[in-house]
Amino acid sequence: MEYLFEKMSSSDKDAKPIQLHLLKTITEDFSEKMKVGSGGYGEVYKGVLNGDEIAVKKLFPVPGLNDEAFENEFRNLKKVQHENIIRMIGYCYEIAHKDVEYEGKLVFSAVIERALCFEYMKGGSLAKHISDKSCILDWPTTYKIIHGTCEGLHYLHKGQVQKIFHLDLKPDNVLLDENFVPKIGDFGLSKLFGTSYTHQISAMKGTVGFMPQEYIHNRKVSPKNDVFSLGVIIFHMMAGEKGYGDYWDARRRPNFSKLIQQDFIDSVQEYWKTKMQATKGYRWDEADLLGVTKCIDMAMRCVEDDRDKRPYMTEIISELKELDSKVGEMLNKDPKPTIHPLRNCVNGLGALKQNKSPNNLGKDIVVDPSLELCFPFEPNKDIRCCLQLINKAASSHIAFNINTDVEKYLAQPHKGIIAPYSKCYITLTLREEEVALPNMQCFDMLVVQTVRVSKHFTSDEITQDFLQNISAMDEVIWPIHYVGLDQ
Repeated sequence: MEYLFEKMSSSDKDAKPIQLHLLKTITEDFSEKMKVGSGGYGEVYKGVLNGDEIAVKKLFPVPGLNDEAFENEFRNLKKVQHENIIRMIGYCYEIAHKDVEYEGKLVFSAVIERALCFEYMKGGSLAKHISDKSCILDWPTTYKIIHGTCEGLHYLHKGQVQKIFHLDLKPDNVLLDENFVPKIGDFGLSKLFGTSYTHQISAMKGTVGFMPQEYIHNRKVSPKNDVFSLGVIIFHMMAGEKGYGDYWDARRRPNFSKLIQQDFIDSVQEYWKTKMQATKGYRWDEADLLGVTKCIDMAMRCVEDDRDKRPYMTEIISELKELDSKVGEMLNKDPKPTIHPLRNCVNGLGALKQNKSPNNLGKDIVVDPSLELCFPFEPNKDIRCCLQLINKAASSHIAFNINTDVEKYLAQPHKGIIAPYSKCYITLTLREEEVALPNMQCFDMLVVQTVRVSKHFTSDEITQDFLQNISAMDEVIWPIHYVGLDQ
């Protein structure tokens, strides 16, 4: 079967063959510690290859999957290139002979190991950014994700060589980079594994709600399957799982009407208006209202029971372009005020609206304490607490920088380099104050910035110019609390 490996190795300059032993090394033998996800087709692990983070999807063994089927679908995956589609950068196809017990005897059995390697997405899956009520991100970012996901699905449906139906589209398969650009993953794998297999896995994971009725009951496959799934995803982003469930239930009642549908649209509009008006520095206006209305209306049409009533992706893209044109005209007449980036806003509660895990910086650095910094306040006395940074990366050095109000707090050290599998202890000192704030109310914050650097990088190179020009920086904020000694 070496012919397959040879044909793959010489067929493309982008996706490279990667040996299994190397994938085992960079994923610590596919350990639980390095696992970042699990899906219907395999387990996903994080690794570092040639200094770059990659995601390794180790495919489940599939009975009846022959070499030719794998080769054909593999070639399809390699040819797909779009900014909203996950990029494949390598693959592994190896046959190992292992001794197994069969009828009381040890026999050698051929075991096929298959893995696909993709660019690593720091933002994780879209599922991690959706709450019971909506997408936890702001409206411009939410719309950016909706728009990009539509563009990626449209690309798959129109096909450069042949049309590709995803057939397993859900928030877990929409991945986000550090700038929240969405990229569709697991495309084409449903064809490789079989749509029945995909459905069975989805059913076990409780995601059948993303599949249309004609597929669940009759296995009918068309591009409208993906359109339905897209509609459910947009619903979850706009109104949460509960909102979609409420709408789905209402659709099945005899008294469902256009009035009930409009009431639902009004409630989604009011939710996003209230949410964004509470965001410091953001101005909610008619342009936002137009976008919210268009997206929830589009989601409603995508989840119609009758697939003939669902729009095609070409129609959806056309509508989004028209929306962008209208919004552009509105903003040209009345531009929105600029919101300063997070790294320039060390003080103020508005910074807490960033939705990053507080104890995990890009999965490289773990921080203790994980939730908040507490000072047992005493008048006229310096108070200290300790912050611990742990570099979990196996082969990456991490540069860190600490930001806070330097007139009140002293961080030692305030910047530095952490070697792989090493720790750094930071002492944060609250300078003495004569009296505590009323009711111990403190609204101060501490910001930890981290970025991967080479092993030759030094602390002296961590300057403000360096920090401002880094695009792949991880940045997390901790609230600072004061507590009385009797608490």
